[in-house]
Amino acid sequence: MLDEVDIVCVSPQATLPMGNSGPKALRREDELMGAGFLILAGSLLYPYLKGIVDSVTPGCLFHRLTGLPCLLCGMTRSFAATAHGRWEEAFRMHLLGPPLFILVAASTALLALERASSRRFLPRPGRASLRKAAWAFLFLLAVAWILRLVFFGVNV
Repeated sequence: MLDEVDIVCVSPQATLPMGNSGPKALRREDELMGAGFLILAGSLLYPYLKGIVDSVTPGCLFHRLTGLPCLLCGMTRSFAATAHGRWEEAFRMHLLGPPLFILVAASTALLALERASSRRFLPRPGRASLRKAAWAFLFLLAVAWILRLVFFGVNV
């Protein structure tokens, strides 16, 4: 028979009781900031690691099967070109690459600033707003894909 029962409420911001060792949950903002730093670092390093990346990854399966670029084909090269200031090449690789790179860089910087200052600078949209933004982004990807095919052809 139990004499005492300890009730522990666990939340992402909760700390572990003394004596327990385990990983502390990362906040969603920290995860996004880390992903942003990885994307930006990868964009800067990609030209130097391109040979290794090409030998390790299979490439675009959609392109292999259809001969057409997929909606995201060229995005990595566009990010790398943007990171190195080659804007014309970046837009030729993917029309949405440079604006998306700037969005990732700004969001990452603002999340880092939020973390350092304990103030919020970015809005936290709800589920419905995120769903609308995802559909809008998919629409923009489709438009950029069609424009790429019309203006630059299949192989860019």
